[in-house]
Amino acid sequence: MTYHVFLRKLFIKAILGCLLITSCGTPANSIPLNTATLQPATPPHTYNPSMTVTITDTPPPTSTATHTQTPSQSPTPPAPTTTPTEIETTSTGEVNVPILLYHHIEGEASSNRYDVSVPDFQSQMNVLQEMGYKTISLTQFLDALFNGSPLPKKAVIITFDDGHMSVYDNAFPIMEALGFSGILYIVANRINDIPDFINVAILKEMINAGWEVGSHSYTHADLTYNHGFAYQEIAGSKIDLEKALQVEVKTFAYPFGAFDNFLGQKVQQYDYQAGMGLGTSQRHTINTLYYLSRIEIYGDVTLDEFKEIFEED
Repeated sequence: MTYHVFLRKLFIKAILGCLLITSCGTPANSIPLNTATLQPATPPHTYNPSMTVTITDTPPPTSTATHTQTPSQSPTPPAPTTTPTEIETTSTGEVNVPILLYHHIEGEASSNRYDVSVPDFQSQMNVLQEMGYKTISLTQFLDALFNGSPLPKKAVIITFDDGHMSVYDNAFPIMEALGFSGILYIVANRINDIPDFINVAILKEMINAGWEVGSHSYTHADLTYNHGFAYQEIAGSKIDLEKALQVEVKTFAYPFGAFDNFLGQKVQQYDYQAGMGLGTSQRHTINTLYYLSRIEIYGDVTLDEFKEIFEED
């Protein structure tokens, strides 16, 4: 299978995933939405891996963990950081880094799209280490995108949506043993001892180990169907997560990858530095800042297919 064939396979699966959103839904104990008021966005959202959003001329703002109830913008870009060993300078305004997306890491064999088995995940992380990849943070990524700051020659970002306990139980120790860190996209109403989800104490433990936390909304709702929930889901989740964790929440991952231009503008307006979507591209620019492409690793992906993601085009 060629790299291009594999990308087409991922693209097809991503489209199907956006259509089958019920398999990644909100648990019964989440804050309910008023479904009687839900109306489709105009026009209805569609998945497009090259989505862009019109953003202002100022760089994404930085924020602190203390918020008022009305988020505001600041023109200050992320502060530069240094990266040890094997570094290369990027071009300002463009970064080529694969961003991987996982959900559950559990079991001896995968049972569905969202479950990557523990043995498969271990093999995938081993391959990344053998190939010389180093995980980077979103702070490093944004510094490179805006300032041309150096990154490892083989940089990768590993993200996990929803905040399932299986990530802490299984992915966290595997990655820690290899010197890797990741980014957790957390649904804000699931952090207070909800069964199967990582709580505040565990999130703080992982943050102390070098992981970052982003918002995955307040209730995991598809906001393209009702823009009226945008403030609570996007701004409210950031406020509550930062208050609970005492860290800056810099990025937002759209539930189901569902996106429209209104939401992208709100993510920027509500003080996020970037937005995470779905896709197959490893090339990220200022124009895709609020819908960065993430390559979802499916439960049935083979190790050869996984390796092909990182092969030269």
